[in-house]
Amino acid sequence: MDVTIDNFEQILPEIKQKIEECSFCSIDCELTGITQYKNLNSFDTPRIRYEKIKNNDTNFLILQFGLCLFKYNVDDKSYETNAYNCYLFPRSVNCKYTRDMSFSCLNSSLEFLIDQNFDFNKVFKKGISFVSKDQEEIMRHKLELDMEEKSVPKSTLYPSKKEELHKQIDTLMAEIDEFVQNENETRKEIKFTEFVLRIFIEKNIRQKYQKRLKYENKFLENKERLMIITKVDSQDIKTDLEDFEKEIGFSKLIWFLSQSQKLIIGHNMMTDIMQILRQFFTSPLPENFEDFKSMTHSLFPKILDTKYMASLPPLKELILNTTLGDMDKILSKDPFPSVKIENDLYSVNDEKLHEAGYDAYLTGCCFARMMHYLETIKGSRSTIEEFYINKLYLMKSFDTTYIDLKNFQEEPKRDNVFYVEFPPSWETQDLYDLFSPYGPIFIGWINEKSAFVALQNTDNVKKAAGQLVGVSGREYKVYFYSTFINQKNKSSFGEKKENGTKLIDKRKRNKVEPNQGAEVASDESSEIKKVKKEENGIVKNEKPFEENTDW
Repeated sequence: MDVTIDNFEQILPEIKQKIEECSFCSIDCELTGITQYKNLNSFDTPRIRYEKIKNNDTNFLILQFGLCLFKYNVDDKSYETNAYNCYLFPRSVNCKYTRDMSFSCLNSSLEFLIDQNFDFNKVFKKGISFVSKDQEEIMRHKLELDMEEKSVPKSTLYPSKKEELHKQIDTLMAEIDEFVQNENETRKEIKFTEFVLRIFIEKNIRQKYQKRLKYENKFLENKERLMIITKVDSQDIKTDLEDFEKEIGFSKLIWFLSQSQKLIIGHNMMTDIMQILRQFFTSPLPENFEDFKSMTHSLFPKILDTKYMASLPPLKELILNTTLGDMDKILSKDPFPSVKIENDLYSVNDEKLHEAGYDAYLTGCCFARMMHYLETIKGSRSTIEEFYINKLYLMKSFDTTYIDLKNFQEEPKRDNVFYVEFPPSWETQDLYDLFSPYGPIFIGWINEKSAFVALQNTDNVKKAAGQLVGVSGREYKVYFYSTFINQKNKSSFGEKKENGTKLIDKRKRNKVEPNQGAEVASDESSEIKKVKKEENGIVKNEKPFEENTDW
């Protein structure tokens, strides 16, 4: 079901009830932008990865939020599902309390959404408003103070320089008081020839009766004005608090979802979770990585990432492609059990990939099939969930595949990894030539002048260190990974800090022809990069070492 500003308030109670009744919830977000793949490094620690996404995604917005609620029926072993495709947009027109908001977008992200037939008109015209929890608390406190001040009886307002009007103001306000008290009267007319008198009657009506009366002025002959005062039906009177609650909008659903403490399923969901926290709870996100983990776990104590789930044995050997659409196709065949899933809006046979509601539905379907398969070989559902829960998948990672939201994670030692500095003219082949005596390597480019190099054969680390580390008089310098980290923490590497924000398009190329039986790999993006490869004196272009399938 599409959910917009037109039907959100009416359907909200139904969604809340179904959240309370469901077995688990699955979510998905479509955003105005995400951290570009080339800004990530395979040797990012979980802390570094969090900092990169936090700093790069500061002003992006969730435009579409997908929520699918799965309720398991024990009798016929099927799932009843309800999917909601929610359009979001910060509103300012006719809003008293929410502020104007600036946001960022990436042209590549918008072009991608356009290719998926994303309805931007519906977002901008019908998107549901929202506020973060910290903004809501500040604004609510101010609103309550204003309401308290308004509740205190105010004395009648008079013009300071026209005392002769004071008596007329008292007389007219007494007539208006009488009109308000008389239940049989619905309309009162007052003629004015004196401009100042009319203005002060208007001020006193607004101050004393606020929304209970409304008035309009009409021109008469001889420059007179006719004020027509009418009563507002009590059912039509919206208090300031009611107006404010409406402007909170979609945040009410997210906060309820948090309070429900239901199992939340997502696919490759780190960016989604960070954006949910920023958009609906607090902005900016915590500087400290452990504070981020603690906050996430307290707000959403049961999160499960299906991409992380599929990346581990025994599923890893069966699911060779973990992009959502391909994963669903794999899970629909043997050896995975058939699971009956009912939905009035979506079907796995009617693909609507990258519509948030559909992706949330598909994510939940994938989770259900994987869980039922694991139950047939591993037993207890609760034990299986506990194994995968509260771990966010880290894409494009050399040796750390997840962030553990509940437990402290030691940073990897990486004794087989070196940090290398070299001239900007160096290519992948140059690094390969340097390390070729020590076997297969994996390269993680930092910028045009530096990279991480990991030896696959750890037995060769000591030999490589003895021949490369600390050697002077060469155009390159090689350090232990631990030395780099220690110096980086002391800020003595200056501009060489691994912040990932200055990666250039000339980043080194992913694949070269191996010599002497050794291998090389690199963590580059899926762009086609130029590779120096001479065949019959011709320099050719090659495709990257591996296509980026992590999105």
